[in-house]
Amino acid sequence: MSHALRGALALDAAVLVTVGLAVAYLAKVRMPRPPAGLFVRSDIVIMVALLVIMPFAYLNMPAAVVCTVFGLVVFVGLQATLAPVIGGRTAMVAATLVCAFEVVAYFAGWSTALMVVNDGALVIVAAGVTNMWVQTAMKPSLVAGLAAALVVYDTVATGLASVTSDFMHLVNGIPFAPMLAARYAPEPIMLGLGDTLMLTLWPLVAIKSYGRVAGICAVVVDMLLMAAVFAGFASGAITWIPLLTPLGPLIVAQYLYWRRRTPVVVPVRAPLEAALRASYGEDEPADGTWVALHEGKVVGRGDSPGAARRAAREAGVAEVPVTALGRP
Repeated sequence: MSHALRGALALDAAVLVTVGLAVAYLAKVRMPRPPAGLFVRSDIVIMVALLVIMPFAYLNMPAAVVCTVFGLVVFVGLQATLAPVIGGRTAMVAATLVCAFEVVAYFAGWSTALMVVNDGALVIVAAGVTNMWVQTAMKPSLVAGLAAALVVYDTVATGLASVTSDFMHLVNGIPFAPMLAARYAPEPIMLGLGDTLMLTLWPLVAIKSYGRVAGICAVVVDMLLMAAVFAGFASGAITWIPLLTPLGPLIVAQYLYWRRRTPVVVPVRAPLEAALRASYGEDEPADGTWVALHEGKVVGRGDSPGAARRAAREAGVAEVPVTALGRP
């Protein structure tokens, strides 16, 4: 097996590990709500603008400045992700040690160790960042809109221009490079952090909003796409691909499918509020709790529409119930 094929397979495995870690994190860990609040459309517009502008800015910065900027991103991302699991102080120590090791490995010429540690750090950061977005109620429609916008950008920046290639060579082999890497070399084998985030984000949003089946389907789509890319490398048909070009339409298609198939999530209004109160009596749900309704009764509760439907399924309700926000 050639180095390129082994590298592509290693990146596929890294993405699957990231998705699996993010799903497990979503199921087990509740992150503190950041002061920014919920995601809205303007946040997505700003995010897309930054993603488009920043690569051009980085290409005109010294490598040391780029390294410092992404070092801060990795440090903050590691600390924020690990803090709910191992505690804030321990997480800060762990993030400091990881960042210090990357710097030492770079100056010592330990390129393989630097690559492995940086990949591990990026996997953790990607799992944490996507969980932060999902746990702050990032809506499926916003993810689909972000994916659609990034299709245009990635197709131009990666497929038609050299922006992504130039940036990849700029960060090749430096600490905190925002790329999952299988090889640092004159011809590196890398996958951008943005691609990894989008591959991870949609399965989490699908689980949170539409339930377990939608999440499993999203993971399967990711696996099939990565397998197709690997097959392309294996056959020699492709040597470079703007991954978001096929991924974006796949995310949008899944969003449109599940939006039609899943009953509309309806926030409480006066008539519905009265019906809800009659159905759950004195046992009112807490603020932000979603309830699943079937035949005029509350049959499940959870902190998201998908969790409420899952609770209803576990209670023996075969039909798909309607979900509503018990108390906004």
